[in-house]
Amino acid sequence: MINLSRKNQPRYLFKLSVALVSFFAFWFTAVVAVMVAVGCIYGENVITYAVMGGGFGLFAVGLVIFFILDKTFYNRNILKLTAELEKEFTDMPFEEAERILKERGVIDERGFIVNDGVFGGETVPFKNAYLTFNIDVTYNVEMKISLYEKGGDSPKTVYVFDGAAFNYFCEKETNLKYNEALMLLKRNKREFTESISRYSKIFKWEF
Repeated sequence: MINLSRKNQPRYLFKLSVALVSFFAFWFTAVVAVMVAVGCIYGENVITYAVMGGGFGLFAVGLVIFFILDKTFYNRNILKLTAELEKEFTDMPFEEAERILKERGVIDERGFIVNDGVFGGETVPFKNAYLTFNIDVTYNVEMKISLYEKGGDSPKTVYVFDGAAFNYFCEKETNLKYNEALMLLKRNKREFTESISRYSKIFKWEF
């Protein structure tokens, strides 16, 4: 899959995309030009057929090589991202996760804390909260939780989704507890990584 953004993917995937584009440019300009020139000079001759066979053979071999490299690098990136998720999202007791989020100022006994940094913020009661799970995939996986008050159109605040938040939201009775993406992350991190990386190397999802 061609992706020419330097900052949104590992260097080896960027280099592969550049090499693939360069190969296409070379084939459609230099190789096609040679085949046309030979055809004009020799007409329906064994030399013409040999050159055309060599040109299309080069194209086919190039595509096979790039397909193998893309598959190899894709699997390498999946392994890297999966290892990062397994390291970050390890199991911890719900009580410990809850304590960490309270110390961080994410929640209190009544609900989710919205701190605007000016007036001290407010608390959205648990029963009035609606949460979305946001995934941003570039050269790594970044996840956040957006807090909405039921009936509101814009998020009140956004929380970092780390190990403590993972264990808290997997157990807390909110709309996120049965979120498809969150359940997959809990059940199988390799499958989760493959799912979010299958369609594009750069995208954002909101669940």
